[in-house]
Amino acid sequence: MCVSSWHAVAAADGQLQAPRYTYLPLLIPEIRENLVDLVLDEEALEGVGEKDWWFEEEADQPAFAVQGACKWHWPLDLIELYSIIAHPHDPTNAVVTPRPLRLVLHLKNPPSDKLLVPNSLEACKNHFVNSLKEADFVKWRNTNKVTSLRKVDLDAGWDGIVQDDYDLYMRMATRLLPLPIPSPVPSAVPSRPASTDPGSTGPSKPDSSYAVRALPIKIYLPGNAPVVQEVIPPMTPSGKPQTLLGILNEHLPLLFPSSSSPNGSPYPLAIPLAQGIELPPDAEVAWLASCLCGADGWLRIGIQLRAE
Repeated sequence: MCVSSWHAVAAADGQLQAPRYTYLPLLIPEIRENLVDLVLDEEALEGVGEKDWWFEEEADQPAFAVQGACKWHWPLDLIELYSIIAHPHDPTNAVVTPRPLRLVLHLKNPPSDKLLVPNSLEACKNHFVNSLKEADFVKWRNTNKVTSLRKVDLDAGWDGIVQDDYDLYMRMATRLLPLPIPSPVPSAVPSRPASTDPGSTGPSKPDSSYAVRALPIKIYLPGNAPVVQEVIPPMTPSGKPQTLLGILNEHLPLLFPSSSSPNGSPYPLAIPLAQGIELPPDAEVAWLASCLCGADGWLRIGIQLRAE
């Protein structure tokens, strides 16, 4: 990370380690203390207001299209995902090579039309809660689980992200996020979970990601292409778990053709990534949606093209 050089009087580069699920506004106090306050003189600091700060990805390598101004309401994992898929995969590397996310901090003239929301914690929290509701609706066709949650438990989920407290976050997550438990009787049309059935009594069993109506999945493509969001049930019509390669064959057939490639690779043209790792083709999407989703319940898959 570096500070735009318009007022810097010292080396303006710095490094910061942060969890994937956090948001840029949560990092501002640490960035100010350990970077901005050290590279600006007193006169420059007096004219710096955090409300005018904004981040931009540093374009250090050829790419399809860099993401430009980083959205305040995006989790850090999504910002990094866009950075990775913007660069073609080097065919000389057998695996996806991790690279630090390089950002430039600008201290004035924020492009409000691209940032969409201010860099306030309240704006981030509102977007986080709305994402939870959207994921809830995809899974159950209603938002009852989120809206019926006690405020103290819903706030605990957000506070867990702010404080980097896993146990605090799980007070909310255990009530909202299904577990990767295979359904005892696979069905093409899953029944409504007991917790939302009218008149149900007794303690509710943990929800299974294999029993939801659809999985909250978003697929991101390079070059500022539209996000792919389809209705993806966890099970096939024949009652078998959906695999990652199966949904990619169906929804992105040009990048993931069903016919076998000459070299036998399941990914001859592009590679699916989530949480910074390449996903295996036979992975069950219900398991992925439960174990690799973001803090808001969404599984975000990036598609990195292979270089010719």
